[in-house]
Amino acid sequence: MIGHIKHISKFGLFVTVLSSDLSQEALLALSYSETGLASVQTGLLRWSETPSGEKYHKGEAINVTVKAVREDKKIELALVDEAFLAKYEQKMSTTLDRLTNLHIKNKEVRNL
Repeated sequence: MIGHIKHISKFGLFVTVLSSDLSQEALLALSYSETGLASVQTGLLRWSETPSGEKYHKGEAINVTVKAVREDKKIELALVDEAFLAKYEQKMSTTLDRLTNLHIKNKEVRNL
């Protein structure tokens, strides 16, 4: 679902989302106009749930999903990033190659 960043704090991003199951187009349309008619909820997207180095701005639209609803009725959100593998595939493969090389070198050092 699409949410909009309401506030940025040291804990994470407070994101408003519509509680109804509307299409993305309807959510965007309602968010800029008659949001008072729709039921709007605010949830927390913690910094640990976001990719490091990403910059966010108040009012920005992001794709989130409900991770959990706590007993005290607070909503925890998770970021939905469809392009995660495409974005970080090179970094992950480079890291795997480095770890493999280090593992081989450690075995050689132990055999000395």
